Amino acid sequence: MRAFFRALRVDLAKALWGRWFVIAVLATLFSLWLGISQQLRGMGDYLMYNDEPHWAGMLDQALQGSFAQLSLPALSALPAAGLALLELQAGAARSAIFRVGWQPYRAGKVLAALAGGMAVQIVGIGLLMGLMHAIRLTALGASIPWAAWQGIEPPVLARIVCGSIWSGAGSLLALLTGTASAATVGPLCLCYGLMMVGTRFFPDTAWVNPLSWLGGASALPWAVLGVIALLLWVVQGRKVRQHV
Repeated sequence: MRAFFRALRVDLAKALWGRWFVIAVLATLFSLWLGISQQLRGMGDYLMYNDEPHWAGMLDQALQGSFAQLSLPALSALPAAGLALLELQAGAARSAIFRVGWQPYRAGKVLAALAGGMAVQIVGIGLLMGLMHAIRLTALGASIPWAAWQGIEPPVLARIVCGSIWSGAGSLLALLTGTASAATVGPLCLCYGLMMVGTRFFPDTAWVNPLSWLGGASALPWAVLGVIALLLWVVQGRKVRQHV
């Protein structure tokens, strides 16, 4: 167990402390901000002379913005999806497995890939909420009450889960193709492909379109995440055996 946590700590440090994580978080914040940029620009004056806005509804609008939805797969996969393949190709996997063991190494890579996409969305959403808090604090001298966020939990959680799905899918595609660029391009293409298939051929079956998962009304993303994690576990094991 100690070896597992040591491997996981190293993998999470690579995923969450690199420049790509910072870039992904800032890009995610920008994509969310675009959905409500007009409201936020004049929010200070609005708060001074009008009633309290619907903060949860505004955040939900940001989460459902077109650019925020379409950029989600690539930005979620950017920090951590390609790490497993790059480590195998660089030959670093052999020495890492020798130090911590095969199963802890394998588990650490899977969890780091899933957690990387999840963390990008958590931090990006948190920064946007912090910006909204700062605007109200500047205008009224008090931050947004937590009760004002009531009802926003389902779409926020759905976006976080989808971030983990796309990061895991990117890692899976990179390992299967042996191409590092597939870690970020692959999830984007997969999302667009499913979106087009769902829109064109299955318009009455909402769950086919991955953008519908972001509404938070379905348990399907959790099932997809479980499948991705299982596939990634199997493929990671096979690829490690081939390279070590």
